[in-house]
Amino acid sequence: MTRNLAAVISDTGGSLPIGEWQFWVASGLALVAAFLVLKPLLPSKRPSPPCGGCGRSKPAGPARTELTIEGSRR
Repeated sequence: MTRNLAAVISDTGGSLPIGEWQFWVASGLALVAAFLVLKPLLPSKRPSPPCGGCGRSKPAGPARTELTIEGSRR
C-alpha cells in the first residue's frame, strides 16, 4: 500500500515553520555557509596569471648569483 507524500508529511507534523523568525535565521546561515563552502569549487571569472601568484607584481629581472665549481669562485 503506497501513501501520498503530502499525507505522510501532514501525519508526522513535518511542515516547515515559515512563520518563525528562527527558521529564517537558520536558513540564511545555512545558505551563507553553503556559499562559503562551494565558492572555492566554482570557476572564477578572472583569468589566472600564468605563474600562479605573480600577476600583480612587476616582472622579475635577471637573477645574479655567485656560482662555485669545485670550491673556487669564478
